[in-house]
Amino acid sequence: SDLKNEVMRNGPAKSLFGEVSNKLSELNTTVKNIKDGAPLSDKGLWSLDSDEDPNSDFKGLNPLSAQSAGSSGGEVVKMLESKIEEQSQEISRLRSLVVEKDGIVASLQQKNGTLAATLEQRDQEILGLENKLGKLKRRLKEVNNFGPRGWSLKEAVKGGFGGISTAGGGLFNWHQQEALDANPLVPGYQEFVTKLHDPSAAPLLGMIDNFVKAFVNKRPKISDYRMVHDFLGAMENPFRSHKLWKEADDDDIQEVLDALECFVLGNSQVCESVYQSMESELGQKDATLVKRMWCLQFVQPQHLDIKAVHRSHPALSLARKMLHRIQQVRSPQEKMECVFRAARIIFRMLNETAATGNSDIACADDFLPVFIYAVLKSQTPQLYSALEYMALFRRPSRLGGERHYYLVQLQTAVAFIEHMDGASLTIDPEEFDTSLTLKFQAWEVWDCLPIL
Repeated sequence: SDLKNEVMRNGPAKSLFGEVSNKLSELNTTVKNIKDGAPLSDKGLWSLDSDEDPNSDFKGLNPLSAQSAGSSGGEVVKMLESKIEEQSQEISRLRSLVVEKDGIVASLQQKNGTLAATLEQRDQEILGLENKLGKLKRRLKEVNNFGPRGWSLKEAVKGGFGGISTAGGGLFNWHQQEALDANPLVPGYQEFVTKLHDPSAAPLLGMIDNFVKAFVNKRPKISDYRMVHDFLGAMENPFRSHKLWKEADDDDIQEVLDALECFVLGNSQVCESVYQSMESELGQKDATLVKRMWCLQFVQPQHLDIKAVHRSHPALSLARKMLHRIQQVRSPQEKMECVFRAARIIFRMLNETAATGNSDIACADDFLPVFIYAVLKSQTPQLYSALEYMALFRRPSRLGGERHYYLVQLQTAVAFIEHMDGASLTIDPEEFDTSLTLKFQAWEVWDCLPIL
């Protein structure tokens, strides 16, 4: 009581003990809110209030309380210092735990970021593989539609022409032309044009447009094919390095250059200018061939020793239509693709009928008469010019293999038709000459009729 009264009467001592009491209250609030998980305030203390009495842990140490009234000042100070040290250590421990937690969180975030990047890379790889698989399926479909299949089990083919396409498991139906029209003559051309008009491909499109304009202004001739070859070769690296084609392999780049060739030479002004340049040299030969094919329409399959099973086959009509399409398209690749598909259709017919009849697989001796007949019946105009155009303007690296073989077969067929006579056919020579003379007379009459 005496000490308490002494303290209460002494102004400085009272102020000192009051400050100590306030600090203890703040410390208690800090410790309590650390336990509650409150964030640090701008004063370095935990700012959230606790529902409990802030002085509940320090009532026994309050120098003004009745319980500590009999204690000496030195003991109270030592107890306060001890308590403050304990709380400081607790605060340090909690802060180290917070730092450790932040480190763990940062490590987990880094691992998650690495995992996300890895997953994204895997997704891109899967997408690339899916694209390649799609292209492979498309190429296999084209082979299945227009090429002769290799049957290992002849007995699997049953039911005549209608059942052949079904039993073989293919997608092509001889009695429908949708498969011919649905497959583009230049694979990937529409995708190429779409990418070329992407804003990021503006520099590439600018180079192509500049070349086409300059080429048109030059009024290109058949002898200017090397300019096109040089331009296509110069454009390979720009396409390879562009981001839109960064995933493209060598086969894809070749398809891109094919599409570029079609884009340039498919220009109506370019194609017309080149054909006009051949008019003086090949125009008369084209006109003579058209007249001769028209006059030879009396020739029938049996005159070319075509087997009976092939004479009325739907494949002949499809091949004829595909050959006639040569004049409807512009680029050399499209024209060559028409020849290729017509020939493949004929070979497939020969192989399928051989399978149903337990005969040997078709060979060139079986193919050429049927191909000549299809060419004759197609009456394709400007064939000499088309042959010259394909042989010169098609990229040399792509003018080879099976397509080049069929191009040679077309040249052979044209030469045969040009020199066809009674001796080269299974027909009475006099009958041949009489029929040909009547057709020539009819042509002259028709040619002299006025155009209405």
